[in-house]
Amino acid sequence: MSAARHLAYTLHYALVRANYERRLVATKKHVGRTSFRSYELYNRHGNDVLLQALLLDLDGGDVVVDVGANTGTYTLAVAASEPSAQVVAVEPHPEVVDQLRANVEVNDFDDRVDLLDCGLGETDESRAFHLSSYDELGSFSRDHASAWGARVVDTASVSMRRLDSLVESGTVPPPDHLKVDVEGFGLNVLRGAEAVLREHRPTVYFELHDARGSHDEAAAKALLRESGYELVPVREGWVCEPRARAEASRST
Repeated sequence: MSAARHLAYTLHYALVRANYERRLVATKKHVGRTSFRSYELYNRHGNDVLLQALLLDLDGGDVVVDVGANTGTYTLAVAASEPSAQVVAVEPHPEVVDQLRANVEVNDFDDRVDLLDCGLGETDESRAFHLSSYDELGSFSRDHASAWGARVVDTASVSMRRLDSLVESGTVPPPDHLKVDVEGFGLNVLRGAEAVLREHRPTVYFELHDARGSHDEAAAKALLRESGYELVPVREGWVCEPRARAEASRST
């Protein structure tokens, strides 16, 4: 990365942090016909194909688990688009989860969104989480946290949970939609959600990342297919539907 681009990114994240800390300006953001307010400086992820697919398939009363919620574009768009939907937003980054909370509060979505300040993976334990100088790259993978010219600025011990454990305990209701965007840790999330995939059959929106750290695209694809899912490639990753539902859609 060039020195100029690195400087631009560094300045951007400094301004974003200041806006959140002081809660200065929460401007309106748009995803299709849906709008909400956010302290982000631009319409981050507003054109994501995975998010648009989720909103198209969203029904009243659906449960959406947003894994790697970051500052909340998916969470806020779902809550704004379907007020009766329930969103569980999962974000392990200690500082970013405060930014997510600020965005939920400025939209008065507290009754639609549950925040879990933990990570999801294949075990129930505490694990080292690497904080990046580019906040959105924070990851359980050190290599991902230092991508694109960023650097690891600190490491925190963060609770990790399996989605299977959270659903079994009643902490999280069985999801109708499961979005996974976790900076190279997606396979680990899926391995901790195999019972949910088999028993509750949510549609999965899986964002791909390049091969740093623990992510293994071939293994993630195999796990989903073995769990009875069909994968539709889109620009950011895969939309994964349970096979029976996908076949029924084609026959109608």
